[in-house]
Amino acid sequence: FTSPLDIPLYLSGTFGELRTNHFHSGIDIKTNGREGQPVKAAASGVVYRIKVSPYGFGNALYVRHPNGYSTVYAHLQRFNEEIAAYVRKEQYRQKSYGVELYPPSEMFPVEQGEVIALSGNSGGSGGPHLHFEVRDTRTENIINPLFFGFDIKDTRHPDLYELLMYRFADKDLIGYDNFRLIEVSDGEYRIAGNDVIEYSGSPAFALQAYDRLDGAANKNGVYQIKMWIGAEEYYDFTMESFAFDETRYINSHIDFGQKICCNKVFNRLYLEPNNRLSVYGEKKKMNLPELERDSIYPVRVEVKDAAGNMASLSFNIKRTGPLEGDAQMVGLPVFKYGQTNYFKTDDIELVLPEGALYRDVYFEYEEKQACEGGVGPVYALGAREIPVHRYFNLKLKPPRSFKGNPRKLAVASVVGGRIADYEGSSWENGYVVGRTRQLGDFTLVADSVPPRISSLDFSSGKNVSSQSFLKLKVTDNFSGIDTYSAEIDGEWVLMEYDAKYRLMTIPTADLKLSSGEHKLVVSVKDEMGNKSEARYSLIF
Repeated sequence: FTSPLDIPLYLSGTFGELRTNHFHSGIDIKTNGREGQPVKAAASGVVYRIKVSPYGFGNALYVRHPNGYSTVYAHLQRFNEEIAAYVRKEQYRQKSYGVELYPPSEMFPVEQGEVIALSGNSGGSGGPHLHFEVRDTRTENIINPLFFGFDIKDTRHPDLYELLMYRFADKDLIGYDNFRLIEVSDGEYRIAGNDVIEYSGSPAFALQAYDRLDGAANKNGVYQIKMWIGAEEYYDFTMESFAFDETRYINSHIDFGQKICCNKVFNRLYLEPNNRLSVYGEKKKMNLPELERDSIYPVRVEVKDAAGNMASLSFNIKRTGPLEGDAQMVGLPVFKYGQTNYFKTDDIELVLPEGALYRDVYFEYEEKQACEGGVGPVYALGAREIPVHRYFNLKLKPPRSFKGNPRKLAVASVVGGRIADYEGSSWENGYVVGRTRQLGDFTLVADSVPPRISSLDFSSGKNVSSQSFLKLKVTDNFSGIDTYSAEIDGEWVLMEYDAKYRLMTIPTADLKLSSGEHKLVVSVKDEMGNKSEARYSLIF
């Protein structure tokens, strides 16, 4: 492959980086803080998929190559003229801004180095850049693009920050200690103030580590981590390739609780029982070791980036004895990862499917006082720090004291005593049903407030004939935007939506209107079915 950009390549994100609920599936190439860089096909092939979305990848192109690989180009500002004309035609045919298209293979052949798009900041992007991927065409597995010879300078070793040491009693996690790491020589790290770490029970570790490439200050993900206890290798993680359907197992790979409580990302240096990621070495070696009492064992951890630069951590551990279980947990129900788990009261039904957990956990329940904006009590259903892999249904019964429209009730998560996220609002046998992939606090919320629509650069009665775009801002108080549309004189017109900025834009170049007054109607509906309309009389 050749570079998809004609500028020096600096990365703001590496392959397999630890993101929220997923591993990063490509590399993020900096575009000098600007949109509009020409994006070129990395090899000859055909465009086989085109996607436009307010979320995720935004504007994205997928190119299939004869060498067995496909490449992906995402967060684009716009496609080249030929592709853009096809997309626009399909958007009008489907009457939808968001489209996913699979053109015939002969429609868009591309040559290596041909400009296929301009770089941008569309979808869920946090700033201008090009997201670039390489995939195995047959399996759709994502492959580390840094294996394909791109000129990306990296002479810096990974940085190691902090170590966690967990204390297990009969496979129950009792607690942990954290240790600050210091660099004693180039790439060699030790634990600050400790020669030997003493512990009870069975040991396990997690490591906070990042990599920085030349020419960029971004904290990127690492490529490989290995750990030895004594002479035996106990852990081997290498980020070469993974499948999309396993990416959520990241929540087992990391210490999810540390991310929730402290916004710190630690790589576990052991495997939980239901971690099914394919990025590890021989898994049977990665169980918690049983070490002899009062013996000292050396531990060595090696961390590499894709360029082969290495950092290492060395320390010693000593087991002082067994560890008692947590008496506070005695008598609590245990949710097992290998079976379906149920919890029910008069007002709640929860069914957690088999495989939803990464290990067996104690399930704690508490009914709390109502929070501001909530309807009825707050239900504490397990700890928010426990990650959940699969969606599950959570049913809450409305309190008898509620006198409003029950069809305007929704399940909401509660974080820090405040309403957080909309989790669903279907009905089943007198319960409001949410569908979620998290434990924690939940309550009911009544939402009958429609979205708010505000014009930004025009108003009713204005002459807009010289404007290239008509811009509006749309906001919703709770459940989020579900559908949106615009019509002029009763005919559907394209309205682009940038969800992160809550910005809707109507390109006027597409409008074939006669001179004079025309009626614009913008309609927006939220997930609860609340609908708003804004009407404008405009002069073109």
